[in-house]
Amino acid sequence: MSIPRISTSISSMAHPAGIWIELGEGPNRGDQTDGESSRSPSIGAHGMSLELPSALPSAVPSSVPLVGPADDYLSIDRQAFVQALSETQDNTETNGETLPDPMLELGHMRSRRLGSTTSHHSLHIGLPNEAGSPTAPISQGVPPELANFVAEIIFILVCTAGQVIFSLTLGHVIVTQTALRDALGIPATQAPWLIGSSLLASGLSVIIAGSFADLAPPKPLIVGAFVWEAVWNAVAVGVIKPELKIVFFVARAMQGLAVGVLVSASMSILGRIYQPGIRKTRVFSLMAAGAPLGFWIGCVQGGALSSHLPWIFGSTSILLGLCALAAQFTIPPLSPAKDSADADAPTLRQFDWLGAGLSSGGSGLILSGLTQGSSAHWNPYTYSLIILGFACFAAFYFVECRVARPLIPNGLWKTPGFSALLVAYFLGFGAYSGSWQFYAIQFWQRYQGATPLTISLYILPNAIVGVFAAWLVSKTLHIFDTHWILTASMVCFALGPAFFLPQTPTTPYWALSMPGVALATFGPDLSFAAAAIFITSSVPRSYQGSAGSLLVTVQNLTSAIMNSLSDSIGVKVDQLPTGEVGLDGIKAIWWFGLASALTGALITGTMVRIPKAEEKEHVY
Repeated sequence: MSIPRISTSISSMAHPAGIWIELGEGPNRGDQTDGESSRSPSIGAHGMSLELPSALPSAVPSSVPLVGPADDYLSIDRQAFVQALSETQDNTETNGETLPDPMLELGHMRSRRLGSTTSHHSLHIGLPNEAGSPTAPISQGVPPELANFVAEIIFILVCTAGQVIFSLTLGHVIVTQTALRDALGIPATQAPWLIGSSLLASGLSVIIAGSFADLAPPKPLIVGAFVWEAVWNAVAVGVIKPELKIVFFVARAMQGLAVGVLVSASMSILGRIYQPGIRKTRVFSLMAAGAPLGFWIGCVQGGALSSHLPWIFGSTSILLGLCALAAQFTIPPLSPAKDSADADAPTLRQFDWLGAGLSSGGSGLILSGLTQGSSAHWNPYTYSLIILGFACFAAFYFVECRVARPLIPNGLWKTPGFSALLVAYFLGFGAYSGSWQFYAIQFWQRYQGATPLTISLYILPNAIVGVFAAWLVSKTLHIFDTHWILTASMVCFALGPAFFLPQTPTTPYWALSMPGVALATFGPDLSFAAAAIFITSSVPRSYQGSAGSLLVTVQNLTSAIMNSLSDSIGVKVDQLPTGEVGLDGIKAIWWFGLASALTGALITGTMVRIPKAEEKEHVY
């Protein structure tokens, strides 16, 4: 029997092209003679042809195969492969060029599905010149955890539902904030709690749920979170009354707990199943598109049912029940991920309970103090809550430096540009959600006389452009350096207030509002997809939920903090007798949002340097 021939292309550049292996029997190949088919395996590097010793196994089963199940993929023994390459490197003339370190090359390899036939098999690993390039990358196949492409689509939609539900419930209360305020009998100064109660609880749960999802099977978490969310939406149906307003806010908080679990657990699953590369980019871009689409659906649902407020939450409860069933049947049963073949999988015994308590407590205290700040006129009570919150975060920092498995891997903070990225994301996303969008809807309602249903139509460009922005990210992350995409997103964050500042109560929607909504939508979609892919690709596989939860935590904190600061600015500049912010106050808030977003653009443009996305293994 003839010995298979192995052809390899190894690049020594900073971004290795990878390895191309081709196996085939000589007698069945039209381009080989019988003499060629008996040759030993060979490796070609930069045009060289190197003969490998016959001891190199061509398909030796490995305990951790490169590419999955043996019936669909070729398994390669890494240690034997590296040893053979090393032995050859010492005895081969390279025409003045140095053969790269084989372990470095193998560390950058990404598995590819075999297109197998009975006589010829080819395996593409990484981004070989023969099969793809950074500007035209090849896509990974369907993950082995999923049965087929249809199952993969349903699975991605279920995981994206967390982002959709988060924005859906936010759209419910933003577009109907005036109707809910009247139905609950609360003053205008307490209106921020319609949003803050959910964000507060979500901020508490997302930090814990991200790490918990990495250490426990995530499927029960997601199914349980959908059921929990459905139950508390059903509770909200019967408590939209002045005498039960406290119960309504409790129900909103319980909904926020479930949303935090859904988003962080979904990011844990997606980050674990998909290796960094073009397929992961497309998946996370689709997840980012769920936010604007969900927000628009929530606004339409809230606007259409603004005269029948209980039905908003009742219909949402039914939808969530269907999502729970879909999650039960589509999410694969995953175990905690190993970071390497010789490492043990993490367990719940390694969960950092003290760090979780300090971080969630710090988030809760800060969000409570900020949300109550303007309504309580910033008294010593609110200041004390904020100070205690920051004290909890300081204690959290010291705890994380000493535990065996911190909630967030300490190495992530040492990643170049990471801290600056978080600061910029905080300023940009906060300017969009806390300073511009919330008050843009108030401007339409109070000064231009738009009804909730009309406002939902005003926000339609948000959904359309949001989906387009997600598609654009999936096509550009492998072409442009990521920091330029993030800088563009910060500029888009600034375009929202920039288009609304010149407006008067008589300005037509199509003149400034429509282009402002459309262009500002690029901000959250470009930034979330780019930041999520960068963060989750910079940590080991066992930290995917923790890394994703950090980004969601920043979103929750910045939305609440910037909304509270904006309200305080607006009240100081122009407060009406009813307690609402006047038009001059709203414009002062938009100036604040514009300055924040442009500051974020300056930070990303000068301090953040992230190369274009590439196919690789997770960082270990």
